[in-house]
Amino acid sequence: MKTGYKNRLSVSVLVLVALALGCASVPDFTYFTMAYSLLPHRDKQQTIAESLRVDDLDITPAYDKDKIVYRFSPYQFQYYNYMLWAVKPNKMVTGLVVRHLEHSGLFKAVSRDYGDTRPQYEMSGVLESIEELDSGNEWFAHIAFTLRMTRFRSDTVIWSYRVDKKKRVYNKEPVYVVKALSELMEEGMNQVVEDLRGFLSHHQTVRKVETGGEELP
Repeated sequence: MKTGYKNRLSVSVLVLVALALGCASVPDFTYFTMAYSLLPHRDKQQTIAESLRVDDLDITPAYDKDKIVYRFSPYQFQYYNYMLWAVKPNKMVTGLVVRHLEHSGLFKAVSRDYGDTRPQYEMSGVLESIEELDSGNEWFAHIAFTLRMTRFRSDTVIWSYRVDKKKRVYNKEPVYVVKALSELMEEGMNQVVEDLRGFLSHHQTVRKVETGGEELP
């Protein structure tokens, strides 16, 4: 009789534990995306080149995930379980690159797809890092990416630019890390546009001289 009672008690305890675990609340997933406002559009007279197609950036494998990365050292990666990117990081960053370049007025047309006419230039690149860095009591946002440009269907890189930026985050929540990453992205793309403006101005002038003033695609 005693043994039967103990068995029933054990079963009851297991049932209660199972019910308690089943009722335990699971944290909600939170999704993030980078975003920033752009200054008023430049005058269309600033247009230098005809068209640009931007390919989706490649991405370092460790960052090719929906989960946001945070690190305490260069040797160990951690991933937030319930803090996720709304879009894969490389596609999100590519979208911001396209939007910023389109807004810059450097090109008459900027797209991610091939249209009815061939683009004058093509751009690709690599998203190397997009992460939260935890250094003792300090948090930082860190983003690094490289952009490369070629003429249409050419393997020869004629322009490249690397952005590698870090910014301290004082409010220790992932949302503020994403906000800081957005600010770094904006700063980096402003630098990209200015460098690209200088290159295109010089490049187009040289080609006009070489072709006797004739515009070549």
